Amino acid sequence: MSVSDRLRTVRPVLFILLFALLLHAWAVILLPQDFDEPVYLQAAFDYAELLSQGDLSGVVNYRGNTEHPALVKLLYAGGVLALGNAASWENAFFLSRALSALFGLLTIALLAIFFDPWAAAMLAIHTLTVKYTSQAYLEAVPQAMSLLAILGFLRPEKGEVNRWFWISAVALGLTAAGKYSYVPVLLVVLGYLALFEKKASFGSLLTYAAIAALTFFAANPYLWREPLPRLLDSLLFHVRYSQGAHVQQVGYPWYQPFIWLFTSPAANWHPNVFFYPGLDGVFSILALFDLRHAWRERRYLVIWFVTGIVFLLLWPTKWPQYTLTITPAIVLLSAGSLRRVIAWIREKEETWGYLRGMFPLPGKWFWLVSGAFVLFIVTLYLSAAIRFLQGRVGWSNINMENSPLPSNAINALLPLPDGKMLIATDRGAVLWSPPLDAESSAGWQHFNVTTGLVSSRVLSLASDSSGALWFGTDTGLSRFDGRTWSTFTAVDLHLPNEHILALATCDEQVYVGTQAGAALFDGRTWHPIAQAADRPVFALACREDELWLALLGGVWQIRSNSQSTFYETEATVSQFLFDSQGHLWAATAGAGLARWNGQDWDYLTPANSGLPHLTLNALAQEPGGALWIGASFPTSPGGAPIRWEGETWHVFRPLNSGASGDSVTAIAFQKNRVWLGTASSGIDIYQLGRTK
Repeated sequence: MSVSDRLRTVRPVLFILLFALLLHAWAVILLPQDFDEPVYLQAAFDYAELLSQGDLSGVVNYRGNTEHPALVKLLYAGGVLALGNAASWENAFFLSRALSALFGLLTIALLAIFFDPWAAAMLAIHTLTVKYTSQAYLEAVPQAMSLLAILGFLRPEKGEVNRWFWISAVALGLTAAGKYSYVPVLLVVLGYLALFEKKASFGSLLTYAAIAALTFFAANPYLWREPLPRLLDSLLFHVRYSQGAHVQQVGYPWYQPFIWLFTSPAANWHPNVFFYPGLDGVFSILALFDLRHAWRERRYLVIWFVTGIVFLLLWPTKWPQYTLTITPAIVLLSAGSLRRVIAWIREKEETWGYLRGMFPLPGKWFWLVSGAFVLFIVTLYLSAAIRFLQGRVGWSNINMENSPLPSNAINALLPLPDGKMLIATDRGAVLWSPPLDAESSAGWQHFNVTTGLVSSRVLSLASDSSGALWFGTDTGLSRFDGRTWSTFTAVDLHLPNEHILALATCDEQVYVGTQAGAALFDGRTWHPIAQAADRPVFALACREDELWLALLGGVWQIRSNSQSTFYETEATVSQFLFDSQGHLWAATAGAGLARWNGQDWDYLTPANSGLPHLTLNALAQEPGGALWIGASFPTSPGGAPIRWEGETWHVFRPLNSGASGDSVTAIAFQKNRVWLGTASSGIDIYQLGRTK
């Protein structure tokens, strides 16, 4: 083959790979965080921590996300380890996506070099494939390995056993170690190739199966101990989950895979990423037209396509990423149809020459100038998009539209020791339970007047030493011990008002602040607190030796020896916080952030610090020590969460983060995440940065 012939062969492949690289890089940067990505990334961090400690037993017995094999999560863990001290959540997020995209490019390269460049070009722009091979999902590795397994069977001559045959065996094992859902279709295809086309000997097939099984076992450490029971448990999980509440709640019809395959859903979901019309459905239609021809020439493709469709229809879980098991078969079939269409057009063109007369080709300078202009625009847009998307990594939102949250008006948040979160809203309270795995959804338990609350407008929350939950509402106080409800009104509190503004618990005691005074519950009866008589109490804080009450114009400090002192404040205190070092902080409604120095208050304001706002509603300290502050705009709706590390201030706005931009009313921490309740936009959740 001459040099020019080689260039003509290599050039299209290089162009396809370059375009696919750019499109995957674009998707890696611009795609929003998807549902399962935090789950897999958390597993990667956990694996990385175990590996860095040399804890092989911990890796083998790691119980997170065991319904899926460990291979891809270990790959992402390798990325976390490679980052070293730079292994923040954001860096690991993008690196894991880049590793996924690398295997997505490997699939396209295998198609372009060994199968059909047209098929490779189609897969490079197939929106569902680009999406799920550019995110930190599990799809890219098993898809590439499944194609390599088929390629290894196609390369040898009939009856021949060479290195490709053994590469296929290893690739099949890695496919299973990547994700179980790729195995059923692949086994049918390889079974046909082995028995009918290649006619491999029984001994070769037995060795092939042994190598594939050993590879699968070696690449999935979770099975190194009790392999059969653990494998069975992993597989049965999917059967149980497919019949569970989450799948039933989503309610996709039996024909949902056809909708995923014959439309372009990812193009509709992410129009900022897929700037071209989605052609997924067109490729699937073209694939149907090639089935008859492929049955004569490439029968394995028809078997791959048909068995894949049957699997997708029979399996009750209809998630869109499952279609990636057959998208390589679809584009290979589609390319066959397209080649016949092009051949027909060329035949007509050679006879009539219509196209040459209607569409003369421009010169090379036109293409050079056009390409330079497009590259300039893309560079500008991409640089801005990178900065924008970096700020949005790790953010998500819970609201009435995407969850059973009864109201978007959040008044209080209370993290519980078992990982649950109690949420107070204007339409009752809910107890949120974290999902048990990547495939399940969070649990929600509702509390309202029909279940036992005295009022559905819940303004404050607390839990006591026995584990009972306290709900402060606009018409009284409710207590729930897990079985029975108790209600306390103004008469019970010995106060003239029962509109509860604040709650606090210390040891066996419960403190309540109302619009007209405060009271103490000693376990049997309520005792009014004289210092707050007939005055609204906006915030409470207590520890063993003292109680702080926020009133209009100042605060009371009440010590255990019954001594008390009133200190004036520049604005009303909306929330107190005792930090991890015992210092007392106060968020104020107009004077900024205040710190008690033992004798008076020191104030941080926009004039002497990086604090951008004076009106503060919420205050909390993250496990690492930084303070989180919930702010509101004083004269207009909206606000921002603020993180203060002692010297550096971070203000999270919609333009530099995933924060909703609403007024922050409550802050809580749960499982390395900060929950930010807002006045009208539900709950913003941010994955805190972490290192391995």
